[in-house]
Amino acid sequence: MKKIIYEIVFITLMTFLYYIYSAWIDNSKNTNSTVYEIFSPFKLIILGSIFTIVYGAVKTILFYNIKNLSDYKKNLRNNILFEFESVLDYINNLKNSIEEKDLNKIKYFVKYYANIKYRPVYLNLLLDELTSRLLSEHDYSDLIQSCNLISESIRTIYNKEKDRLGYKKSENLFELRRVNEYYNKNSWIVISFYMTLFNRDTHCEEYVVNKWKVTSLYVMRFSYFLYPAFFLSLFLFAAIGFGLYSLNVTLNRYFYASFSLSVFFISSLFYIINLIYNSKKHHIKIFWPQLITYFAFIFIIFLDMFLNVIFSPIMKSSNDWYESDLITFLCYLVYIILSAMLLSYIFSSILELFEHRTFNILNLIFNIIIPVILFVVSFTLNYFSITNTESNQTYLINFSVIFVYWILSVFSSKFINK
Repeated sequence: MKKIIYEIVFITLMTFLYYIYSAWIDNSKNTNSTVYEIFSPFKLIILGSIFTIVYGAVKTILFYNIKNLSDYKKNLRNNILFEFESVLDYINNLKNSIEEKDLNKIKYFVKYYANIKYRPVYLNLLLDELTSRLLSEHDYSDLIQSCNLISESIRTIYNKEKDRLGYKKSENLFELRRVNEYYNKNSWIVISFYMTLFNRDTHCEEYVVNKWKVTSLYVMRFSYFLYPAFFLSLFLFAAIGFGLYSLNVTLNRYFYASFSLSVFFISSLFYIINLIYNSKKHHIKIFWPQLITYFAFIFIIFLDMFLNVIFSPIMKSSNDWYESDLITFLCYLVYIILSAMLLSYIFSSILELFEHRTFNILNLIFNIIIPVILFVVSFTLNYFSITNTESNQTYLINFSVIFVYWILSVFSSKFINK
C-alpha cells in the first residue's frame, strides 16, 4: 500500500515541478533570452521522464499482477505434474511431526522446506510462524489446524487446475484468482490461515491481538473496490454535471467535493457485500468493532479530501509567473493530494504495525508520530490561511511544509531505505 502512496505522491510532485519549471522558462523568454535558450530544451526531457514515471506507476498500481501471472503460468505444468503432490506430502509429514511433538523431525522439515518448489505465500507464513515459535520456545500445537487448512486449500487448487486443463467448467477470472491466492498476503486463504492461529483457550491475549491482525488483512482488500467505485462515480458525476450544465446551473466546490464521498460510499458498499459473501464462503469471522475502527479512519481520509476541496484557499494570483492562475490552482490541487496521501500513509503504517506484530520505536516515530504531528500542523495552518485573505504567506508556509516533507520522504524511500 505504501508503494502505491509513494507512486502517487512522486507523480504529483514531478508534475507540479514540471509546471513550475515550464512557467519559469516561459517567463524567461520575455525577460532573459539567454536563460530561455539554455534551459528550454530540458522541458521535453523532463516531460518525457514524467511520462515514463507515470507509465511505470500505472503498471505498479493497476497491472502488478501481470508479472505474477506470467511466473505462475510458466511453472504451472510442472506444478500439476509433480509439485502439488510433493507439497501435499510435505505438509502431511510436517503435520504428523507437530502432532507427535518430535522436535528433531520438525526441524528437519523446516530445513527441507528449501527443496519445495510450490510455495504459496500462506505456506511461507506457516513455516515462518513455526520457526518463530521454535526459536521462542512457544507452543505450536495449534498449527496442526493451520496445516489442515493449507493442505485442503492446496488440494482444492490442485483439483481446480486439473479440471481446467481437462476443459471442465472453471470459475470466472480463474487465473487471476489463483495468482492472488499464491502471491498476495491479503488473500482469503491467508486470512483463513491467521484465523487458525492463537487458539482462544490457550492464547487468550494473543487472540485479541490477532483480531486486529486479521481485520487489517481484509481491510487491505478495500483498495480493490476503489477502482470500480472511482469510475462509476466519475460516470455518475459526469452525467449529473452535464445535465446541470445544460440547465445553466453553476457547479460549485460542494459538487466536486462530494465526488470523494461518492467514491468512499460506493466502494464501501461493494466491499461490505463482498466481505460478507466471502466470510460465509471461507468461514471467516468478521470482527465488526475492529472493522468499524479501521473504516472510521478510511472515512477521515475521504472527509479530509472533501473538506479540502471546499475550504482550502486558492492562492491569490498576480502578474508574477509564480503566482499565475495555473500555478495557484495547481498548488490547490497538489495540497489536497498530499494531505490525503499523508493520512493514507499514517493508516498504512497502522496496518503494518498490526500485520507484522512487531513494535519498533523508530518506525513508530517516523511512520506514525511525525506524520500525525505534520498533519495537525498542516490542518491548523490551512485553517489560518483560510481566514487570512490579505496575503499568501500562511498558505505558502503550509504548502512548503507538506511539500518538503513528501520530497524528503519519497527520496528516503527510493534511495536511503533500499
